[in-house]
Amino acid sequence: MTPSTTDITTVSSSWGDISSMQGREFTGGWFSVDADRLQPFDFATYTDQNTVALEGSNFPDGLVEGFHLLSLLDHLSNQILYIDDPAWTGWNYGLDRVRFVSPVTVDDVFRIRGTVSEVIPRGDGQLLLLSCWLEVRDRVKPAMTAEWRVLWTLGDGDRA
Repeated sequence: MTPSTTDITTVSSSWGDISSMQGREFTGGWFSVDADRLQPFDFATYTDQNTVALEGSNFPDGLVEGFHLLSLLDHLSNQILYIDDPAWTGWNYGLDRVRFVSPVTVDDVFRIRGTVSEVIPRGDGQLLLLSCWLEVRDRVKPAMTAEWRVLWTLGDGDRA
């Protein structure tokens, strides 16, 4: 599903002004996972072979696995967090405190929200600490929370 464009808060900057992103909040568009994408994800990650874990389970129909949600952070954030320079590259640098708070199914609509908590110079790049959560429409509890570290570099993509 293509995210809606209502209530989107984009955080962008020029390379020389990345530090101004610190403290800024971001909000993505509403999004849902198409049911026909569940099985390919399960196949690619071998969770379709966890038959013992699935026998007699109480998982709701159309459940979007937690790691499936986690993998969507990249897609959901790339539309709203970026540098106004065609030569920049973002690298996944790691995650801290990931929590899967409430289940999500293909019937749910959610969006990424968060704050650029820190911007730290790292070699020739900038390390951003993003406090993220997936907000589910009409639900108090988020689907997931995470502290995400992303390294942004310029030029040929060498990691700092």
